[in-house]
Amino acid sequence: MRYLLLSAVALLALPAVAEAQGFVESLSPPAIERGKTTRVTFVGRDLSPAPGVWHSLAAGTIKAVPVEGRPDRIVFDVTVAADAPVGVCGVRVATRDGLTNTHLVLVDDLPVRPRGAGDSPESLTPPAAVWGTFREATVDRYRLDVKAGERVSFEVVGNRLGKDADPLLTIRDAAGRWVAERDNDPGLYFDMRFEHRFETAGTYTIDLRDSRYKASPHHHYVLRVGRFPAARVAVPAAVEVGFPGVVRLPEVPGAELPVAVPRTQPRSSFFATVKRPGDDGSTWVPITTTSGPVTVAEEFDEARDAAFAQATATPAMVGFFASPTRLNPFLSLDRHLVLGRHQATPAVVPGTLCGVLGKPGRADTFRLRLARGERIFVRAEAKGLNSPADVELAMIDRSGREVRRSGDTSREEANFDFTAPTTGDYGLIVRDVIRDGGDAFAYRVSVRHTPFPPQLTAEVEGLTVSQGSYQSIPILVARNGTAGPIKLHLIGAPLGVQLTPDEIGEKDNAVVCQLAADGSAPVGVHTIQIVAEMDGPTGPERVLVQTRPLIDKKLMNIDLIPIALRDDQVRLPPSLTDRFAVQVTPPAPFTFDLPEKEITLARYQKADIPIVTTRVAGFDGPIAFTATGGQLADKKEGRTRVYAEFPEATTTQPAVTGVVVSKILANIGKVRIDVSATGTHQGRRVTLTRAFDLDLTPAFKFGPEPAKVSLLPGESAKAQLVLNRVKTFNGPVVLHLQPMQGITLPETITVSKGQTRVEIAIAAAPDAQPRKQGIQVMATAEVDGFEEEVRGSPVEVEVKKVELPKK
Repeated sequence: MRYLLLSAVALLALPAVAEAQGFVESLSPPAIERGKTTRVTFVGRDLSPAPGVWHSLAAGTIKAVPVEGRPDRIVFDVTVAADAPVGVCGVRVATRDGLTNTHLVLVDDLPVRPRGAGDSPESLTPPAAVWGTFREATVDRYRLDVKAGERVSFEVVGNRLGKDADPLLTIRDAAGRWVAERDNDPGLYFDMRFEHRFETAGTYTIDLRDSRYKASPHHHYVLRVGRFPAARVAVPAAVEVGFPGVVRLPEVPGAELPVAVPRTQPRSSFFATVKRPGDDGSTWVPITTTSGPVTVAEEFDEARDAAFAQATATPAMVGFFASPTRLNPFLSLDRHLVLGRHQATPAVVPGTLCGVLGKPGRADTFRLRLARGERIFVRAEAKGLNSPADVELAMIDRSGREVRRSGDTSREEANFDFTAPTTGDYGLIVRDVIRDGGDAFAYRVSVRHTPFPPQLTAEVEGLTVSQGSYQSIPILVARNGTAGPIKLHLIGAPLGVQLTPDEIGEKDNAVVCQLAADGSAPVGVHTIQIVAEMDGPTGPERVLVQTRPLIDKKLMNIDLIPIALRDDQVRLPPSLTDRFAVQVTPPAPFTFDLPEKEITLARYQKADIPIVTTRVAGFDGPIAFTATGGQLADKKEGRTRVYAEFPEATTTQPAVTGVVVSKILANIGKVRIDVSATGTHQGRRVTLTRAFDLDLTPAFKFGPEPAKVSLLPGESAKAQLVLNRVKTFNGPVVLHLQPMQGITLPETITVSKGQTRVEIAIAAAPDAQPRKQGIQVMATAEVDGFEEEVRGSPVEVEVKKVELPKK
C-alpha cells in the first residue's frame, strides 16, 4: 500500500502542460514508411482542430493532411519523402491554439504493418517492421521460418519512442527450447539491435514483451526483422565539413558509408543512414561534424606486440644481462610511441581523433608533436555515439611516463588541458576506465589549442507566437573558459520573425531573448535554429543553441523533488536537439505585461505580482493566469514550498495583482518564473508567456560588509551592526553572539522593530592574544508566525599587538 501511495503522489506531482496547449500521449502507428502515405492517429487531449504537423526533419520531408479529429483524437494522412533519413525524429501537432508537446516517431524503409489482434502466434515474413503495443503480463509471439545458416537482423524500437518501455526479445526453436535472448544494448537505452545466425532450418518463435510485464496503451513498439546492418556505432564518428569522407561500421565487416557535409554547416550531430547492397533496410548511426582534420587510430599490429612482449620478457632480460653489453635494446624501443607497443597513430592539433577500443585491456594511442609551453585542450565522447565505452584519457611523454590524466567528473565526457613542459612527442592514450572493449566501443576525442566553444542551451523549444507579439527564449551559457560577446542569429526563420537581443554580453552567462513575429510573418509552422557566433583565435566559431524537449511527463517524488530523467528523455535524436518548433498564429485578442521584472519574496511571506492587460475591440472574455518555475507547485499539495495564485483579468478590471507565497522549507535563491495568460476568443484559445525573476530571500540579512573594530588588550569599543530588511518585515530581531576567547561580548542583543542598526559593546581582556576574528552571530526573528534564522559574521574584531617602546 505504501508504494501505491508514493506512486500516486508522484503522479500528482506531474507538471501540467499549459491549459491552452494540447498534449499528445501517443501516436499509432509509431513507425511511418518512407516513400508512402500512412494514416496516423494522435491520442491525447485538446488536439482538435489541428491544421498540420510539425516535424524535426528537413523542410518538405514529411507532409500531413488532416482527416478527422476530436479533442482526444486526431487523424492525419502522413506522407514521407522517399529520401527521408531512416531513424527516430520528433513531431508535434499544430492545433488552432498552438503547438503540442513533442512526440517521437520512427521513419523506416522496411515495410510497416500492424500486429494482428489476439494472442495467437503471428507469422513473420522478413523484411518487415511490425508494430504493436505492450500488454499487461502478456507476450506477443511471432513465427519465423528460416534456412540453415541464415542470418537475420532484429531490432526493437520501444524505449527510443520516449516511453517507459523495456523490450525483451527471446528466440525459441520449434520444441520451445531457448535459443537466444536480447535485452538492453548500450546506446539504444532499453532497446536492442542485433544479428542472429540460425544453425538449423525450421520454424522459430520470437517472444516479445516488456521485461517487467508492464503495460500501457501508449507503450508501442516496432519489431524490425530482415537484412540490415546490425550496428550501433560508426568510425570515424566525425566528418570534416567541406570534405568528403567514408565511415565504417566496426560491428559489421565491410559496411561503409560515404558522407559529405557542406562547409557552411555549423558543428552539429546527425543520424547517418547505412544500407549495404542487397540489404532489405537501413540502420542509422550518430555522427558529428567537425571543422578540423579527422584522424582514425591505425590497426593494431598483433605480431609486433607479441614480439616486443617476448623480447622484454624475463628470459630475454636474463640473456641480455649475461651478454657483454648487459643491456636489452628492446626496452627503449618498446617504450617508443610509434615503434614500440604503444603503436601511436600520428595526429595533429587541432583535430579530431576517432577509433574503437576493440579488445579488452587494450588502449589506442595518438602521437602529438608539441612545443615547450604549448597548451592543448582535450575532450572525449562515447555515450552520445551509442557506445558503451567509459573513456579515460592520459598523456604520456616519449619515455612512457604518465604526465596527465583525466580526473573523475560528473560529466559524461573525459576532459583535461595540458601544457607541454618540453618540446617533443607526447602520447595521448584513450582507454576504457575498467579496461573493457569490443567492436561497439567507439570514441571521439577533440584536441585544440583554445578552450572549447561555449555551450548554449535554451530552456524552451516549442513556441507559439501570435502576429504582433512575442514569446521568450531563455538561454543559458556554459562558457568553458571562453570570454567575449556572443552574437546570435536565426537560420530558417520566415520574414517577419526576429530575435532580440541578438548579442550576449561578454560577461553574461544567461539571457532572455524575445522571438517576435510582426504582421507580415506567415501563419503556419516553421523550424528555426539559433546560431551562436564568437570570435576565436583563428577566426569566428559557430555553434547551434541546443534544446531539451521533454518527451514524456516529468515525475517528482513525494517531497516534490524532480526525479532524474531517463536516458530516452536525455539523449534525444540529433534532429530534435538543435532546433525550435515555431507556430505563427493570427494576432492575439489581448496582450499583457509584467511591470515588475524582479520581485523579492521573503521566506514565510507573500509578494504581489502586478499584471497589466490590453484587449482588442470585441474581446470581452476573462484572462486566466498561471505561473511555473523554481519551487512553484500546487497550493493544495501539502509539501508545496512556494505557490502563486491570480485573479482573472476582465474588461472592467484589466490590471490585476497576483500573489506568490512562500511556505516552510522554501530554498533561498533567484529563479526565473514564467507567467502564462490564457484567453479564449471566437473558439480559439491563446496563451502568451512573460517572465520575471523571483528573488526568494530571508526577511532580513546582515550587511554586505562586516563592521571592523581594532582594539589593544584591555581596551573597549562599540561596533555598529547593520541589518538589511525586506520592505514587508519590520519586526524585532534577536542577535545571539557566540563567545570569543579574550573578548567580552553581550550574549544577546535586540534590533528593535523597524530598526536596521544596533551597537555592540566589545572589550578586549588585558591578556587577549593578537589576532583577527569574526564574531559569529545567529539572528532570529518571528516572520509571519514562523521563526527565521540567519547566521553570519557581521563584525570583525582585531586585537592589535602591543608595541613596546623603543630604547
